Amino acid sequence: MENPKTVIKTEPRKSLLILCLSGVYSLVIGIVVLVGLGSGNSQMAEGAGWIMIVCGIVSFVYYSLARQSRHSARR
Repeated sequence: MENPKTVIKTEPRKSLLILCLSGVYSLVIGIVVLVGLGSGNSQMAEGAGWIMIVCGIVSFVYYSLARQSRHSARR
């Protein structure tokens, strides 16, 4: 069985890593959707691309806020 103190110390670090990686993924996929649009009427794809980019930015904002609160709690 794992030591509870070890799990508590490492779990927030894993969550922050997953949040950062999901932000990168959302940004990359959103940019690919926007840049890779084909010719013709593709308003739906353009909207989906912008939504993915906004979700990526929001993920990075939450990531930075969590990092700041974690550093201030450590002091």
